[in-house]
Amino acid sequence: MVRIRALTGDLIVSTLNCGYPTRNAVVLAGAARDEMLKSAGVSRSNLESYQKELRVLMDGTMAANGSNLYFPGGTDIGTAGSGWGSALTYDYTKLTIQDPDNADQVVTLGLRMLGNQAANSDDWDTDAGFYVVDNWKKFRHSFTPAAAADDIASNVFSWAMQQSSTADAIIDQIDDEADEKPYDLDEFTTKTMDTIVSTSVGSPTSHLICAPMGLLKIVTTANAAWEIEVVGVTEL
Repeated sequence: MVRIRALTGDLIVSTLNCGYPTRNAVVLAGAARDEMLKSAGVSRSNLESYQKELRVLMDGTMAANGSNLYFPGGTDIGTAGSGWGSALTYDYTKLTIQDPDNADQVVTLGLRMLGNQAANSDDWDTDAGFYVVDNWKKFRHSFTPAAAADDIASNVFSWAMQQSSTADAIIDQIDDEADEKPYDLDEFTTKTMDTIVSTSVGSPTSHLICAPMGLLKIVTTANAAWEIEVVGVTEL
């Protein structure tokens, strides 16, 4: 939970949706990673303290290194604050699966909350990451029309858990029962919740913003400045 105050200029603050798809997608990503580790004979007790937690990128444009494109004004994390953390390497959580179109190769990519995985699994190795919400949506009983042939679509999490090229074949055997709902899960894979904070329009102080996973994307006008207040931490 954060509150943002515009000091000068205008800000557009984007966060993930606080609904259950975001929460459940992260839980599934963690479960898939645990199964992947087990397949290699690695348990959580073998991991360093910070390795046990998921470190997830927001979308396909968020840099997975010291550069932080979502907070303009500094090249490295913490540069504006006397260099705190600017020399550190911040590693993000990755999944490794067998390359669907090359049994002798593997694909290792970072977890990103927003974005759509390539429809053809052969093209996953060219994606910018493994997209958490999109793969959760494909993994679960999706809300597809009654005429659809499959209930679960091919997804990265099934490959990570199965660690075998049989994942596609197993998924194809599950028929669709068409349990439709009055909302569109596709929106959770690409859309953000946006808030305008401005010294020229409305209030310069935002309402209390729920920012799942602590992820924010800020787009500003020229010479904008702001401060972020962390109000608290809560479970989704």
